Amino acid sequence: MTITKIIKINPENPDIKIIKSIVKEVRNGKVVIYPTETCYGLGTNALNEKAVKRVYEIKKEPKGSNVIAIVANLEMAKKYGCINKTVEKIVKKFMPGPLTLVVKRKNTYPLITNRAFVFRISSNKVANLLAKYAKVPITATSANLHGKPSIYSSKKIIREFYGKVDIILDAGKLRKIPSSTIIDMRKKSPVLIRVGPVPFTEVIKFLKLESR
Repeated sequence: MTITKIIKINPENPDIKIIKSIVKEVRNGKVVIYPTETCYGLGTNALNEKAVKRVYEIKKEPKGSNVIAIVANLEMAKKYGCINKTVEKIVKKFMPGPLTLVVKRKNTYPLITNRAFVFRISSNKVANLLAKYAKVPITATSANLHGKPSIYSSKKIIREFYGKVDIILDAGKLRKIPSSTIIDMRKKSPVLIRVGPVPFTEVIKFLKLESR
């Protein structure tokens, strides 16, 4: 059984010392549950294949499912994914926020799932700072067992995952916001993968206006 550290954190004004104290552990493959702009997420170094496999096991996720990664900024995304001008425009318009994009991966990103780089820039301060100080993409799959609803309560997170993960960042009860919108940008036209807080129609409308 894993010894789980529970650390209280203010999601609106997180203590940088707390973030910095766990960043090294996350970089080294430890698994942390942390708040995002939607629900609680299961985080680790997305470049560490062994750590990502552990996230799959904890979540009981089938192999081949996409693992979303949170990046600190557009520059980090460009390091691991093929970001064309259209993708860059969407990122600048809709991120940070609950929008996830699927792009072709570069060789700098491990071949973990589906030959793609699936990313977003989080508007949650804790999530964003984790990626910023870790200087690597952080996995952002929802902290729940496969097929179960997203979790917004730290009490339920502790009940479900104590002894399974290394660190739980307790941000209390999060606002119930649906999981992020996912759009696949690998083809000529954007393809909606998952409906979420950012309307697909809004993204398409924006791209049409930009193309004029």
